[in-house]
Amino acid sequence: MTTSDELIIVDRPSGQSDEAAQRKPIAIPQYGALPAAKNRRLRAQGSELCCLSVELQVVTPILGGGFQTRTIDDVDFIRTATIRGHLRFWWRALFAHQYPTAKKLYEQESKLWGEAASEDGGRSAVELQVKIINTPADVDTSDINLSRTDGAYALWPARGDAKGNSPAPRRKSGTRFKLTVLGPDKSESELRDVIRAWILFGGYGSRTRRGLGSLIVTNDRDSWLPRAATRQAFEELFGRDIFSEHLAPRCDTPRLAGAVLHVGNTQARSAQDAWIQALDWLKDFRQGAIGDEGKRAREPHPGDPQRPSVSNWPEPDKVRHLSTPSGGLRWAHQPDRHNDVPAWPRAGFGLPISVQFQQQSRIPRAGWIRGGRETRNLRWNELPPEQDNFGVEPNECELLWRIDGRQVERLASPLIVKAIPLENGNYVPCALWLNREYPKGGEVILRSKKEKISITGSEAPFDRLVAEGDEAHFDALVNKPTLRQAFFDWLAATKKTIEVTR
Repeated sequence: MTTSDELIIVDRPSGQSDEAAQRKPIAIPQYGALPAAKNRRLRAQGSELCCLSVELQVVTPILGGGFQTRTIDDVDFIRTATIRGHLRFWWRALFAHQYPTAKKLYEQESKLWGEAASEDGGRSAVELQVKIINTPADVDTSDINLSRTDGAYALWPARGDAKGNSPAPRRKSGTRFKLTVLGPDKSESELRDVIRAWILFGGYGSRTRRGLGSLIVTNDRDSWLPRAATRQAFEELFGRDIFSEHLAPRCDTPRLAGAVLHVGNTQARSAQDAWIQALDWLKDFRQGAIGDEGKRAREPHPGDPQRPSVSNWPEPDKVRHLSTPSGGLRWAHQPDRHNDVPAWPRAGFGLPISVQFQQQSRIPRAGWIRGGRETRNLRWNELPPEQDNFGVEPNECELLWRIDGRQVERLASPLIVKAIPLENGNYVPCALWLNREYPKGGEVILRSKKEKISITGSEAPFDRLVAEGDEAHFDALVNKPTLRQAFFDWLAATKKTIEVTR
């Protein structure tokens, strides 16, 4: 008796009859082990499929990826549903420019990837299979420390909080798995490019735009990775110029056509090193205190140059102008460096943005007891009234956006900072700004965090970097039409990055 996946051969030793011959079952090769070029099979209805397989390793921590927010899956370590969402995004990023309207794009996307939200939506034409190759990496449940946790700038949303929420678990790097993608034969080239784009510019889980869950290919690298981080090498890999700007119609779908890509000027052997370098680019642009006056995002503290002090971005002063100090007091820091015309330039990095003000001075409280009800340092309104910083600071608020009178919290960041894997096993830090228009008619607004009430007069257009009549205290914003240009001009000047998409 044999099973269906066994091949029977007859080995007849000398002197034995056919009837006496012993049958030796030999397992035929499994389907997934066949050469990729010959991986073809038929669906039940007879349509031909292609089969693409690639072995991958996770090289930066995974945050999320489970079926619930802030969780990782303890059974399906790498979930096909999560990968499907990633691949679907990168399909749009690669091919959105081919469709004149959002409706046409959605129709084609649904044909390939399915339309689960529709009552009569069709099944996806793409099937995914995941096989874990090694013992999955350990889970890290420690809290996030901004100065000691590697990649803390990306992992900061995973921290525990004062409300008693525990730190979100992260799976450490090292998990290896084999991804197999089955799809329509006519879509093989599309699917191959989608997998490539996901490996190069994306990752697994959440916060992939900040480099978490990044991947490298462990076999057949020359089929999936570029030989170098150059425009020519990307064109050789994809068989076309995926960044070509003339292919990019104006729309609010993030896409690679017309995107801007900068990379570091040296390669790194470690994905972790390249990732942290890319993260530091964004961190320094948003809140760095290093550099000459006018060249830094924040001023260093007079008594401790390693600690940042006043921000050179306009948002803190704008919030103070739009708010009223409580208790009849004054602001602990007067908003006299910027005028009262709203401007929220950092909204271009994605929304919502939580705006928090330091509620304590740096003067220690006498007799402070750890675990007590009092703060470690004196609050601003506990300082002697004659001190310059006696007063209060605004309560926590948030930036979001509004369209047609409707408040919308989320607008995904168009900027990706991560380590790009190369064919030779090295990595380069990168900053990729996907080409995306802001929502037509949308505007940025300020809202109180607790009451969820928008603040009257706070609305401002996207990409208003410097308000009319205002003075920029961060030179990177001067005479720049967009945040994208401001960021990349600063990046090239201060970090000596190379523009791949020039």
